[in-house]
Amino acid sequence: MLAYTYIDKGHFALVEKPKPTLIEPTDAIVRVTMSSICSSDLHIKHGSVPRAVRGITVGHEMVGVVEEVGSEVTNVKPGDRVTINVETFCGECYFCRNGYVNNCTDPNGGWALGCRIDGGQTEYVRVPLANQGLNRIPDSVTDSQALLVGDVLATGFWAARISEISEEDTVLIIGAGPTGICTLLCVMLKRPKRIIVCEKSEDRRRFVREHYPEVLLTTPEECKEFVLKN
Repeated sequence: MLAYTYIDKGHFALVEKPKPTLIEPTDAIVRVTMSSICSSDLHIKHGSVPRAVRGITVGHEMVGVVEEVGSEVTNVKPGDRVTINVETFCGECYFCRNGYVNNCTDPNGGWALGCRIDGGQTEYVRVPLANQGLNRIPDSVTDSQALLVGDVLATGFWAARISEISEEDTVLIIGAGPTGICTLLCVMLKRPKRIIVCEKSEDRRRFVREHYPEVLLTTPEECKEFVLKN
């Protein structure tokens, strides 16, 4: 199968690799049906992720269909459409039990897929710790709708959750790229009194203006004064 592979700083390439197989009883093999590019993939390409392993298949934002599961996988079965979490985690260590799965102490925990082990910019991916790392997609949800759940939408949800937003608050979101928009959507669920988005790109400001007319917009140059006035 072809896999988009981290060769060296500044160099990714399509490389022929064998289809992955189960290694641990908690693994699952997923046939990737859709994937997307994260800015973290670009960071790897630029050499700014020291822990990224040369030769790995990049990609950690993907959905697919379960092809095979290990003997200890109980939450999904072959044929299930699934999202794949960017963070694989054991669910048992101190960090997992306290909600910080990105710091999972399992050798395959945290950001492993597409960084330390082969990820999803390919046809098939081995997902370790699959009971925690895979979530079934409802039949009413398309692959494209579910694609961002495992990473960028979850990032926005987590940001909104830990910010303790109340209905009397003014919320400032810096940036209206994919993560910023996902954060905006999750912040809107909190129904704050006012939401301000600061974005330097006119195209992105136009997108926010067209889709979320109730949101206030400003630029980095005017942000401080704008926030103080509003």
